[in-house]
Amino acid sequence: MEKILMKQDLRSFLEDLHQDFVLIGPTRKGAGPTRTGGITSHNYLSFAQVTDLDDLVLDYQTTMASPKRVFLPDREVLFNFKRTDGEVALEDSRPRPEPRAVIGVHPCDLAALKKLDLVFDENYRDPYYWEARDNTVVIGWTCREPASTCFCHAVVAGPDAEDGYDLLFTDLGERYFIKVGSRAGEKLAATEYFKDAGANEVRRRHEALASVQEELGQGVTTEGLRERMIASYGGEIWNQLSAKCAACGACNMVCPTCHCFAVVDKANVDETEGKRMRVWDSCHFESFAKMAGGVDFRKEKMSRFEHRLFDKFVFSQDRYGTTFCVGCGRCVKFCQNAIDLRQLLNHLRGRQ
Repeated sequence: MEKILMKQDLRSFLEDLHQDFVLIGPTRKGAGPTRTGGITSHNYLSFAQVTDLDDLVLDYQTTMASPKRVFLPDREVLFNFKRTDGEVALEDSRPRPEPRAVIGVHPCDLAALKKLDLVFDENYRDPYYWEARDNTVVIGWTCREPASTCFCHAVVAGPDAEDGYDLLFTDLGERYFIKVGSRAGEKLAATEYFKDAGANEVRRRHEALASVQEELGQGVTTEGLRERMIASYGGEIWNQLSAKCAACGACNMVCPTCHCFAVVDKANVDETEGKRMRVWDSCHFESFAKMAGGVDFRKEKMSRFEHRLFDKFVFSQDRYGTTFCVGCGRCVKFCQNAIDLRQLLNHLRGRQ
C-alpha cells in the first residue's frame, strides 16, 4: 500500500500519533527514551522521548545515538533483590512499557534493528528486548542528503528499505510518499489526510532515492572482503590498522548493531538489597575478554581491533547470513582518532 501526505498535514498526523503513543524521535532535547521531558540540549541529535513536537528534527543526516537505545537501553535494570534472614527475594520492578512510536528512523537503522532481532531471538527470545520491540511502531524516514561518512549502499542497507518498518516516509518537496509495511501501519495511515499515491509520486520517489544513491558514490565496496579478511587473520596488517586506535569503545557505543553487554549487581553498603543491571560493553575494552583467574585471551589491542571487524564482516555472515555493518558512518564520524572504516575495508580488500 502506498500513500501520500501533504506536508501541511504532518502536524496533524504527529498530534494524533502523540495521543496514542509515547513519541520517540531524533532530537537535541532530553536524556533518553526512558525519561520524560527534555530539559537539556545536546550538540548532536539522538533518539529520545519527545514531549514537544517542535523538538523533533526529521530532516537530518545522522544522529549520534541510534534507535537501538529504545530496545536495548545502555543501562537497564533487570530486577531488584533483597536479602532478609538469609533468604533472597527477587522483584521485577520494571515499568510495563507503554505503546511507543519511533519516528524518523533511516533505512540503515531499520536494517540494524532487523539484525538485532536475529541476535535476541537466536537461541533464546530475550523478554526485555522483545517486550519493547512488540510495543513499538517504527516509522522510517529515507534520507534527502547523506552525510559524508555514510556508505549504506555498500552494505545493502540503504538508501531505501523494503521492510522493517510500519510506515516509511520519503520527502517529495510539498508532500511525503509513504510506504505501508504492516497492519499497524495500515491503521496509522487510515485517517482522511492520507491519500492514495499515483504513478507520478512513485516516479518522483524513485528519482529522489536515485539522487541520494548518486551522492553516496562508489567510495567503498565489500565484494570479496570476507575472504581477504580470513586470509589476513592474525597478520601484521592488523597491527598497522589498529595503530591509531585508542581502544576507547566510542565506535561500539554509537554503532547501531553492537549488542554486547555486561551484567552487574549494584548493592547497598551492607549488601542487603540492590539491583541487577545490564549495561553496554565494548569488545575494545581489555576487561571484556578477562576470564576467571585473570586470564585475558585478547590482551593485545590489535587482537581486539581485529575481532570487532571480524564480528561485523565475517562471524555475522557465518552465524546469521548477513554482515552487521549498515554503513551508517557513526564509527567514522565519532572516532576520536579519525579512523575511517571505509579506508580500512579498502585496504583489506587490496591485499592478496
